[in-house]
Amino acid sequence: MRRTTSPLAAASANYLEGLEAVFRKDPNALEPGWRAVFQLLDELAATPVGNGVHMPPQVKEAQALALALAYYRHGHRLADLDPLRVLDAPLRNANGAPMDAQVASAAVLAMEQAPKGTARDAETLHRLHAGTLAIETSHIDDARLRSGLIDAFERSELPSPETRLAALAQLVAAEQFEAFLAVKWPTKKRFGGEGADALAPLMHRLFERAGGAGIRHIVIGPMHRGRLNLMANVYGEPLVEVLAKFKGAHPFAEADGIAADVPYHQGFEGKVATSAGEVTITVVPNPSHLEAVNPVVLGRVRALQDDARREGNGAGKVLGIILHTDASVAVQGSVLEMIQLSGLEGYSTAGTIHVIVNNQIGFTTEPHEARTSLYCTGAWKSIDSAILHVNGNDADAVIRAADLAFDFRHEHRRDAVIDLICYRKNGHNEIDEPRFTQPLIYRTIDAAPAVRALYEEKLIGAGLVSSEEMTVLAQKHRDALQAAYQSAADHRPNRGGFPSGKWASRVPARAESNEPLTGVREERLIELLEKLSSIPQGFSLDRKVARLMRAHATSQDALRWATAEALAFASLLTEGVRVRLSGQDVVRGAFSHRHLALTDVETGKRHVPLAHLSLDQASFEAINSPLSEYAVLGFEYGISLEWPDALTIWEAQFGDFANGAQIIIDQFVVSGEEKWMQPSGLVLLLPHGLEGQGPEHSSARPERILQLAAKENIEIANPSTPANYFHLLRRQVLRRARKPLFVTSPKTLLRLPEAVSPLSALGEGESFKPVLSCVPHGSVRRVILSSGKLAYELEKHQHMEKIDNTAILRLERLYPLPESALLPYLCRWRDADFVFAQEEPANQGWWSYLDRPLERLLHEAEVAKPSLVCITRPASPSPAGSFHGDHEKDQEVLVRRAFT
Repeated sequence: MRRTTSPLAAASANYLEGLEAVFRKDPNALEPGWRAVFQLLDELAATPVGNGVHMPPQVKEAQALALALAYYRHGHRLADLDPLRVLDAPLRNANGAPMDAQVASAAVLAMEQAPKGTARDAETLHRLHAGTLAIETSHIDDARLRSGLIDAFERSELPSPETRLAALAQLVAAEQFEAFLAVKWPTKKRFGGEGADALAPLMHRLFERAGGAGIRHIVIGPMHRGRLNLMANVYGEPLVEVLAKFKGAHPFAEADGIAADVPYHQGFEGKVATSAGEVTITVVPNPSHLEAVNPVVLGRVRALQDDARREGNGAGKVLGIILHTDASVAVQGSVLEMIQLSGLEGYSTAGTIHVIVNNQIGFTTEPHEARTSLYCTGAWKSIDSAILHVNGNDADAVIRAADLAFDFRHEHRRDAVIDLICYRKNGHNEIDEPRFTQPLIYRTIDAAPAVRALYEEKLIGAGLVSSEEMTVLAQKHRDALQAAYQSAADHRPNRGGFPSGKWASRVPARAESNEPLTGVREERLIELLEKLSSIPQGFSLDRKVARLMRAHATSQDALRWATAEALAFASLLTEGVRVRLSGQDVVRGAFSHRHLALTDVETGKRHVPLAHLSLDQASFEAINSPLSEYAVLGFEYGISLEWPDALTIWEAQFGDFANGAQIIIDQFVVSGEEKWMQPSGLVLLLPHGLEGQGPEHSSARPERILQLAAKENIEIANPSTPANYFHLLRRQVLRRARKPLFVTSPKTLLRLPEAVSPLSALGEGESFKPVLSCVPHGSVRRVILSSGKLAYELEKHQHMEKIDNTAILRLERLYPLPESALLPYLCRWRDADFVFAQEEPANQGWWSYLDRPLERLLHEAEVAKPSLVCITRPASPSPAGSFHGDHEKDQEVLVRRAFT
């Protein structure tokens, strides 16, 4: 049902009286449209009626109000936003004249809410709302927010002469850069920014405003269009570095064997000068998967903001700016996921400024083929964000848009979006011919004057600069480019090997030779158990949860999975290590095993024992995420980049759902260090195991993870005991090397009576064991290599059938393969038969990627029969069946086959 809060909608007398009461008490608290009505009524009441005095024409006033309201809602449809003049304007009159009162009245009758504004005559309204800068506000539910934005928009003024001259200089620099590269490398892809030149002064203006507001760090989510230009002319990367890398110099020449990435994907960190001081700029490296970098940026911003809070500097010192293109931002799912994270406590970054380079085409796809919505900014209508559309040919309007967006974000801590409507001078890249598919549009583009030329003409006309001065400035840029080009011939980019700064204490995995001792004194563990199981006085806890909490304190001889995990967290927290756990339902645990937050059944209040261990402990966060894998994993990956000394964990509800974040895994987690020298210590918990729950709740797809493993880029573990899981988590932080850790975590083992560990296994001197063994008393004739919960089923069968000639080796770490731990066992049983057993289908699971490495080890151990046989389910396109009874029978057959 549509709301009827417009002044032109019918309303009951009681409703009107209530509105009037609000107006009398505080006019500003009232919906702006109604405020205008009551102000008009007061004026009417104050007008004397007598001979020669006529009451103001109410109909005319109502039409004027309707006209204003219509412009507030629909002015953007009339605006002059397209530099090419090819966009349709649904409400625009044929002659571009202002909307008349009759049209306005019809338009406003459809309005749900009427925002603030003071202008009433058509000419003024048209000038303000239908120029080269327009806003959308009707989606904003908060009336004060909407009114304030309209008021700020109407008060927005022409930039100062100094700002305009700086913008012109930036346009000259941008134009000369692209022209220089076009001459020197006419057939090389650079994804030039010609046509979107105004992006340079826009970004400069945002940086200047940020510096003036006390922001000292800006994290940028880039895109490919105009990337090199921005790196050289806006972000502060030395020109010689940009040109050297574009010519082919390796960006990480000192890092042996690093593949790196193309120049327009590389990141950068440096300083830019503003009138209020230097601001650190971090340009996050990104893949060609458009919009994938968005949540990574937000995670880095949030981590830096949290650091600033802890240091007492305030989160407001850090700002995120994300650049988009129109074709991708309108439809990519990560955008909507990112937007829905923006207001959540565990993920908020106090608003992000989004800049869309809207060149009105996606490769060869035109807007009417690319989206259903009128604008590419439609996703932001789901939240109270400022949406500004600006003509990229009007640099003054672009600067005003930057100011409005910055002020909105800074004041309201919400997203602001700038839709920079421009065009693409060349094809998608410089060797693509766009005239094959868009001949008419490119006829217009070919005849269009450059953005710099238009603005230069305007400022010359205003007496701010002369053509002679502009000629000198252009030549100065050409000279600088030529000098940098010559120097780039033998220049080595100034990027060393492993990252420095906050990563300085870390080393590459191959440089670490010793395993850390991850055990903790038993006395300390007992103290932590007591704190974890203590319940605040007067706290009413659910009986079942209370029983679980008591079990914490009394389970020293048989620690379960959740207790070992809590002890790992608690021990790290009291050693000063931050812990952040995020994912769907992680606080309680999808399998109701964790209960990190206790809820009072009488009051609903929450108590988090891990946050109340000691006064000087590190921070602990356990965050239930929205139903998102893509953006949330990207966010946590971003966190991990800024927190090398923290334990950052993302848990999938089931490992099967991790493929919803496959782009983040492929493009960032497993390859970020190889492409961009961007290490991460992120932990991914992926519940895995065939239990008869069907194809969607069985497999974390370990074969896919193993396929991505090379050059020790990641670690993959399948721990089967609480103790090993405890040591694995602590090891991830305590070792000097930092690699993403994939854990195919258990489900059945969470409550399996046999899957317990004594407290002593967590004690001092203990550490993670990559191989566990079950060795019989008799002579070993057969060795079964396995992993995870299947090993328990194998051992159970061995015990029940009293098989005493078979040893079972559990591989707790699958990559890198623990060769030094395996070899002694293989050498010990050279005459035995070796088999590998897995419960996954033959074309899935571990086997396809472990068979050759394991056979190589068998040869190295000089075993008599080095050919390894695999016991597995038949190959299948589905990870598992959907009938529990069939699963049980198949599993029994598989276990028996492993021993025969």
